[in-house]
Amino acid sequence: MTPALLAAVAIAVGLVACNSDKLLKVTDPDVALPGALAGLGSLPTLRAGAIGNFGVAYNGDQSVADEEQVDLAALLSDEFINTETFPTRIEIDQRAQQVVNQSLLGTFFSLTRARASSEFAIRNFEDLAKTADDSTGYPELLSLNGLAYVLFAENYCGSVPVSTQNADGSFTFGPGETRPVLLDSAISKANKALGITSSSLTNEFKFLAQVTKGRALVDKGDYPNAALAVAGVPTTFQYNYQHSALTGRQNNGDWGLTVSVGRFGVADVEGGTGLPFQSDGDVNNNPAPDPRVANAEADRGGDNTGFDGATVQFIQLKYPDRASPATIADGVEARLIEAEAALKGGNPAGALTILNALRSNAALLALRGYPAGSLPPLTLQVGTTAQVDQLFKERAYWLFLTSHRLGDLRRLIRDYGRAANSIFPTGAYFKGGNYGTDVNSPVPQQEQNNPQYVPGSCKTDEP
Repeated sequence: MTPALLAAVAIAVGLVACNSDKLLKVTDPDVALPGALAGLGSLPTLRAGAIGNFGVAYNGDQSVADEEQVDLAALLSDEFINTETFPTRIEIDQRAQQVVNQSLLGTFFSLTRARASSEFAIRNFEDLAKTADDSTGYPELLSLNGLAYVLFAENYCGSVPVSTQNADGSFTFGPGETRPVLLDSAISKANKALGITSSSLTNEFKFLAQVTKGRALVDKGDYPNAALAVAGVPTTFQYNYQHSALTGRQNNGDWGLTVSVGRFGVADVEGGTGLPFQSDGDVNNNPAPDPRVANAEADRGGDNTGFDGATVQFIQLKYPDRASPATIADGVEARLIEAEAALKGGNPAGALTILNALRSNAALLALRGYPAGSLPPLTLQVGTTAQVDQLFKERAYWLFLTSHRLGDLRRLIRDYGRAANSIFPTGAYFKGGNYGTDVNSPVPQQEQNNPQYVPGSCKTDEP
């Protein structure tokens, strides 16, 4: 190295040493620093984060959590069967989950993160905005927070801890909350959203709050008030979470676990008790497939099996792409709530009228991309048992893969007197052994570090 070059290097090193503090002060446009989450200007960021966290917990990509709420409900109920080799996810499908199951860990904490982030955003809206309007999404956040509580109530044991991180970073640990308490929290948030009287309240957020409240009331068994809650919601209303192909976090998780990697397949009368989702929706072999549960046999270069290389897999077609949107609440659910309230109230003919109105609604069929006339009218069934079966099959098909089925099966036990093994998959499990007795998922073992939580309060065999 020449003297001149050595001198140049020495000068450069000196300049770096003198200015190292300035070099380290680099602005990263992709990171939201703590200071950016303060003040009125932070509200759109907080809202976006809360919505994103809810979408990931609902049916986001499995790189964030081993699975999510839609797939958890589908696998533990009768919508999906396991077509892979992971023993932890086989446990879920087999209704024999262990509290140490690592596949359940990220799933639970992803929903916890969604609840906590929406509550953090709500507190900031209430502290900073000082106004009851929806110009930055305040009522939307209230409803999504309510839906997080609903999902905890529907998919988990009746003892879900709700803890809070305080402003100073410390935690206030919460005890396990029962299903009714969780649902009361959901109803309270929906009522708060519906109580907003500002002229800027959009119909979309009003309808979202109505469906949130109606769903929680159904889960509480309060069918008359549930029907009142959803009155006026248009049948064609949809509140969708828009997935994206940009990053793994934004991908549709159902696409990821079915179309992409072949982990789960559409079930067909699983365990001898489930609904015929696969055969009713088989677009290749059924001459009149039900478009609501459309599916097709896998074709991976001539191989029709899932990831395990042994189980024939039928792929759901509801979410065909990594960016397929997911409906979180819609007017169809509102009509189904009204139909169930009518049936519960002793008016089966009225319930059937609502169900057939859905099946013949041309605008709704077009919105969902279903062929005209693909859902012929139903006939009135004889006897309460058959009428309930018909209603719940309609719910299962209209709400396929939207994290409703598990909650519905549990309601059939609680409110309709059905035995668990008459509606949940039972008997010999197709991958060995027998189905277990779980009708919900446990709170992960890690939560036992919470001094307020009583592990024995979590009963996975209680509806």
